Amino acid sequence: MEAIHEGIFKSAEEAVTFACNYSGQQYAMSAMAKILKGGPCGSGRGLFGIDGAGQAGMVFAELDRLDYWQAVALVARRSPQNEECKCSNPCCRGWKMPTLFSEAMHELADEAARAMKSVPPKREFRVAVLMKYFGVKVHVLDRAESLRIPEDAAKRHATAIRNWIREIEKAGLTALSERLDAIGMLVRTA
Repeated sequence: MEAIHEGIFKSAEEAVTFACNYSGQQYAMSAMAKILKGGPCGSGRGLFGIDGAGQAGMVFAELDRLDYWQAVALVARRSPQNEECKCSNPCCRGWKMPTLFSEAMHELADEAARAMKSVPPKREFRVAVLMKYFGVKVHVLDRAESLRIPEDAAKRHATAIRNWIREIEKAGLTALSERLDAIGMLVRTA
């Protein structure tokens, strides 16, 4: 397929992943370093430094124009789910949940309770269901058992929460794709 417009990202998913994973600790290369590196730099697939920060900011600006819950769901899907922890506590496994992902899980769990009156009032259960949906290894039924939620009810509520968040994420992805395409950030192919 031949590109008919020179966007930067192949999809909205790729754009959100880039923005969520962009490291603010990257630094711009000197002019000499760019020359020595050779090849394209500073645009397209090799975003770094100020170009990368700018593109990440533009993606976040477009996310900000979406419905709040759609943006939170998209960020939760594409943001890192764990990061290295150097606390050296005996209980530490060397990894922790990043603040961005943790806040997204808790906010979505609270919104699920507001949006669906039939879900259990146990926030910990809703967080577990959402974490599993977004790819974290969580045993939802074990969590339900520890919270004394009957297995059948836990399965029914987990399904309802998954269906709810799936619809929000799908609508957000569609809206973001349209926005990014309209401003020329997505590569169009013939």
